[in-house]
Amino acid sequence: MKHGDLGPFDDYKQIYDTIDATPVGDAPWKCFKAGFDVDLPDDAPSWKQRAYEVWYRDPDVVIANLLDNPDFDGEFDTTPYVQLDEMGKRRWSDFMSSNFSWSQCVCITSIAIIS
Repeated sequence: MKHGDLGPFDDYKQIYDTIDATPVGDAPWKCFKAGFDVDLPDDAPSWKQRAYEVWYRDPDVVIANLLDNPDFDGEFDTTPYVQLDEMGKRRWSDFMSSNFSWSQCVCITSIAIIS
């Protein structure tokens, strides 16, 4: 801590209570179990012999909530783009300005033209 300051939380329980009390909209929790579904040798590590619960929020609902939230209107890019500065050099600023995003857009467009 800087200069011996205390953090905003007294302990881990207060952090978890704050996280749990945060309103998250209507994105329900979902769960699936993951583990090895094959015959393992007797000397396999114990972590391979267990099943694990993976908890997550439904990504479709989370994204729909983001897009429906007026607080985010105009705050993020939903389509790939290329931005050039006054010298004609490419400016990289976020995921949608990346080569990957642009190549996916071009690929989808070319498939649509060919079909």
